[in-house]
Amino acid sequence: MSEIEVPKGLNGVVVDETAVATTDDSGNLLYRGYRAVELAERVDAADVAYLIVNDRLPSDSERKEFAHRLKEHSGMDGKVSEVMKLLKEKDVMRNLRSIVSLYPYESKDDSDLLLEIAARFPRIISDTFRISRGQEPLEDVDASFSERLYYLFTGKKDAEKARYLNKLLILYMEHEFNASTFALRVTASTLADPVSSIVSALATLKGPLHGGANAEILDFFLGFKDEEEARNYVDEKVASKEKIMGFGHRVYKTRDPRAQFVKEEIRKMDKEAHIFKIAEAIENRMWEKKKVPANLDFYAAIYMHMLGIDQNLYTPLFASSRVFGWIAHYNEQLEGNKIIRPSSRYVGKTGREL
Repeated sequence: MSEIEVPKGLNGVVVDETAVATTDDSGNLLYRGYRAVELAERVDAADVAYLIVNDRLPSDSERKEFAHRLKEHSGMDGKVSEVMKLLKEKDVMRNLRSIVSLYPYESKDDSDLLLEIAARFPRIISDTFRISRGQEPLEDVDASFSERLYYLFTGKKDAEKARYLNKLLILYMEHEFNASTFALRVTASTLADPVSSIVSALATLKGPLHGGANAEILDFFLGFKDEEEARNYVDEKVASKEKIMGFGHRVYKTRDPRAQFVKEEIRKMDKEAHIFKIAEAIENRMWEKKKVPANLDFYAAIYMHMLGIDQNLYTPLFASSRVFGWIAHYNEQLEGNKIIRPSSRYVGKTGREL
């Protein structure tokens, strides 16, 4: 078979088929055919997780069974808790990756194991964060998926803020062949187990060009005293041809509907917030200068800040949602599996002798 030259980074290259998610001609992100922003407005995050994994919204009985399966695996093994207390690891993503890898799972088949891994994410994240700060882990609560995550991530019970979080969790849940998902599919294509595949995705998600961007963007916003200073910063960066965090996307060239949805939700929370005005000034100036749209991470950083979520938990929260997309892609990869093994063009030295 002859080799095919493709753009670096596989930009614009179709490498496989998927029925999990896509972006339509109007720029709308679709989950199993449903518009993601419509799901975020009207559906519970756990139901969307079920949809992504199973290709249908759940019936009442399926909803209860799904919630039961998540709840029964939501605890923490005592020995793992002791390891976490000994390590006192401050980097939550690093610890999440490590604990997911070594956890003594109870499930016997891949389907149950995948869901068990997802169910354990919130407690691993919450306990890591609190232990690293000298605090005792929280007692879990019997609540909806988003209310439970909000409590574990903030230590507070707030139904209204949990409803806002529910929307962001849905928008984070899936996004085609993004870097972490593709890494997971590469690993799964070798017939590696679910744990190894999800650890591959977690390792990829830690990078600042993927899920790690949202945590860095908050510092960016907080560094400006007023809107004029923010606009001047954009002018300087554009003049020197430097990139600005939170802008541009491989898929969205004119508008990221997820970002605009989150922006409007922030407006509902507090349109007069200083940080929101800074963000709008930067977004408008970037569009004037470069015609580059803000992406989801740009406004998600403000959104989580206004919900009272610590900056160190932004990327872990992303992972707690995206893990359901990873489950769907793991299953899809194995349905018609072929190992992912591209070729490369050698540009190194030849003919060297000892």
